[in-house]
This record gives sequence, structure tokens and C-alpha cells, in this order.
Amino acid sequence: MECYITYCVKGFLAFNDENELISEKLFPKNEMLNRLADINDKKIVAEELEIIEELEKDYDEIIIESNKRKSDYSNEKVTIQNPNPAGEYLRNHYDEFGLDSTEITEIYKNLAIYKIKRESASEDKHLIQAINSIDEIDESIAKLIERIREWYALYFPEMDVIKNNETYIKLISQNKTKEKIVEAKPDAFPGDVIDLEEDINPKDIEIMNNYANSIYEMQKTRRDLEDYVDSKMEDIAPNLRLLVGSSLGAKLISHAGGLKRLALYPSSTVQIMGAEKALFRHLKSGDRPPKYGLIYQHPQVRGAKWWNRGKIARMLAGMISHAVRRDVLTKTFDENAFEEFKLKAEEIEKNNPFPTKTTKKRKEEKSKSKKGKKKGKKRKRRR
Repeated sequence: MECYITYCVKGFLAFNDENELISEKLFPKNEMLNRLADINDKKIVAEELEIIEELEKDYDEIIIESNKRKSDYSNEKVTIQNPNPAGEYLRNHYDEFGLDSTEITEIYKNLAIYKIKRESASEDKHLIQAINSIDEIDESIAKLIERIREWYALYFPEMDVIKNNETYIKLISQNKTKEKIVEAKPDAFPGDVIDLEEDINPKDIEIMNNYANSIYEMQKTRRDLEDYVDSKMEDIAPNLRLLVGSSLGAKLISHAGGLKRLALYPSSTVQIMGAEKALFRHLKSGDRPPKYGLIYQHPQVRGAKWWNRGKIARMLAGMISHAVRRDVLTKTFDENAFEEFKLKAEEIEKNNPFPTKTTKKRKEEKSKSKKGKKKGKKRKRRR
């Protein structure tokens, strides 16, 4: 004897062969949206387990309408069928069970809003916003510093000896005149400083100081964001943080769209994340596929000999996949992951001290093709 289980916005309902209601387990009103969201995420909720346990005593087969797999249920009597007769009967006779189509539509609208809020509250979403903010601040600071260097040189050209941008901005921000700057850092100005202060309008100096101060505040904000990203990575992805660092780990999570999504990616995808343009160029024109994307920023990959970078990147991508899955699934921490990767990278370098004939040939072909492209460009005639 068999029975059929389906669910609606109010809970789980069970029917027999003759479409008669034999059992129901309704959601608590204050937990309705939470239960529907869990079902949508392919989770087995309490009411579903209760109705299965109740029916298994009297029925040989329990046919359930579900978005999950049979292996997700521990009960051997459970079978998945989408749709099943119970679900079709319920959807055609909502009125008999006190369900109104307008009410159902409203509940699903609220469910959509609830899911958006729940998703936006997840820790990795805040991490993604923070790492993207750092990239945008870096871009803005680079442009602003270029401007202040050009502008401040009109007043104090000797300041060009300060190559470090943070030091340059800090000196201008905290010292209003060139005399105070020289006092603050006398080692940087061993010679005489030409004084043309009488030719400079005090308002010009003031506005330049204020401009430098705003850049200095942005630099402080960037450091705060870096500390925030580091603490966030330690909380949600300690294994990934240990292996690749907070910044690169956060960039990988951001590029994937979330920590869970990154955990689902195969290592081959992780290896070329960030190199999509090169990949599409390979698919379109037949150029060589990219060997690495974002993970090129890792010191062990970037600092390796050019013929070993692909091998190390492939090995690192595999270890990143394992690290992220530990962070998401098992919640265990492997404190030896980085040392293991470092030893493997050193072994690759040791076993491949020179490029092979194949890698040499590929490099020569690449250089020839670049030269051919340059020669093939026609010069435009002047009119």
C-alpha cells in the first residue's frame, strides 16, 4: 500500500490512492517563511520528518514530491516523484484546504524578500563588499596622489625625493609648511631648501593641506578595511586565509560570488578565475589557454620560474578547493596546509630547474607570433 506526500505554504499534507487527506503537519505561523526557505535550499524540515515517521508504520511505500534526492532520506520506504498525484490534486483544489491564490502569492512575495534579506546578512556578502571597496579605494588613491604630487611640486619641488606615497601624504597632512616638513624628516632633505614662500598664497597652501588630509583619511580607511577583511576571513574561511592570505582569499570569494559557491567549483575553474578574457580568446581564436588567473598574485606562483608557474598554480588550485571545502563543510582547520604547499612548490622548482624543449618551443613560437603581428600592421597613410 502506498501514500503520497506534498507540501504547500501551510505545511506538509499526505494523501492515499483516492486523494483523501490522511495526515497533515502544519508549519508554525511565525516559522512559515523560515521553513519554506529551508525547503527551497533542499533541507529536510522537522514537519517533513514527522509526517514520514507517522506514515511508515501503515504504508509500504511513501511517494514524496520533493526537490531533494532519495539518498537525502534515511527511510528506505521513501520514493521521489515530481509531480506526484497528491501535489497535482492539491494545486487543483486549493479551496478545499483553506488556501487562497491571492494569499499564496503574497506569501511567496514575502518569501522572496525574506530570502534576499537572509542572503544579504551572510558573512561572506559583507566580506565581498569590503574587498571590492579596497580595490576601488586603491584606484581612487592612486589618481589623487598623482594629482597632489604634481600640485604640491609647485610649492615644494624637493618633496619628490619622498618616494613612498603614504609617507608623502602623511608629511603634508600633518605639517602645514615646508619648514615643518623638513623638521619632521630632516634626513630626506640634506641640502638647502629654496624658499619662495613669499610668492605662494597662504590659501593655496591651506587647500593643498586639506586635500592631502582627505587622501590621508582614505588611506586610514583602507587600513581599517584590510583589518576587517583579515578578521572576517579568520572567522569564515581560516583554511583559505592560511593558504593564500586574507586579500587573495577574499578576492577569490568575491569573484565566485560567495564562499559556498567557491566550494562547489572544481580546482580547474579556481585555477583560471580572473582570466576569463584570455579563456574566451582561447575558445574563439585558438590561442593558448591561460594557466592561472587571480592565483598568480600568490608569492609562490608569481615568484616561480616561468616554466614552473603553471604546475604550481595547478597544485595550488587543488589545495584551495580542499581548503574551502573544509571551511564550508567540515569546519576543521589544517594548520599545516601552507607548509605542505610550500614544500610541494619547492619540490616542483627543484625537479624542474630548466625549461623542457616543449616549453622552450612554445615560448619561441609565442615570440615569433608577436613579432609577426607587429610586422603585419599597416601604417596609415598621411593625407
